[in-house]
Amino acid sequence: MRPVHDLLTALGFMTRLGPARAATAEEIGAAMAWLPVTGLAVGLLAAAPAYFGLFAGRPWVQALVGVCLSVWATRALHWDGWADVWDGWGSGATGERFWEIVKDSRVGAFGVLGLVLGVGAQLVLLREAFAAGAPGAAAFCCVLGRGAAVVLAALGRDLARPGLGRAFLAGATGGAVAFAAGACLACGLWLEGGVPLAAGAALCVPLVWGLLALARRQGALNGDFLGCCIVGGELAALFGFALAG
Repeated sequence: MRPVHDLLTALGFMTRLGPARAATAEEIGAAMAWLPVTGLAVGLLAAAPAYFGLFAGRPWVQALVGVCLSVWATRALHWDGWADVWDGWGSGATGERFWEIVKDSRVGAFGVLGLVLGVGAQLVLLREAFAAGAPGAAAFCCVLGRGAAVVLAALGRDLARPGLGRAFLAGATGGAVAFAAGACLACGLWLEGGVPLAAGAALCVPLVWGLLALARRQGALNGDFLGCCIVGGELAALFGFALAG
């Protein structure tokens, strides 16, 4: 029953789609491998209206519905990390000043710019997927984004900063990476095919490398970086589908 427990922990912590409950640091770490599976649940929810023909012939509306469902299902958790990292990066600050900006609940100019560009890009790229009659590609982006975050966490385990991010990084073992990679491969082949999957995975490489380089310059990596990687990985998957098409 342990895999079921870990999956439910991941769903409850990362989404609205599982039972919300308090979890220990060990439980959070054990749930790390299941992030791509939680992404599959979010992605299938976001793509379901288009798959079942709701707003057929109106891909812009389908894309808007998909974005809204994804935001609702995740409580915008990852977009918060995306905006925070944009604020920290854009400030040019280093050391503790960087982390003060990242953890500030107020959103600065760079955070707003990141949100506008990120949500806008997701909307446009989801529209392309739905216009191509490929709701599976829209669903898969949520899987690959979380797989990229597992890889980033594994590469940056030595940079753990105090907080919940530390628990996730502790769970990013070699076994977790292997399981997450297998889940991404299986879901990608099922939902969109090998060529778009390869293109999206290739685009995740500079994303993960860039975030890891920023974290090393700042001396730490936290949950905001993982959320930023999830959003960036989703966009990489959608860009990969658009390129492959």
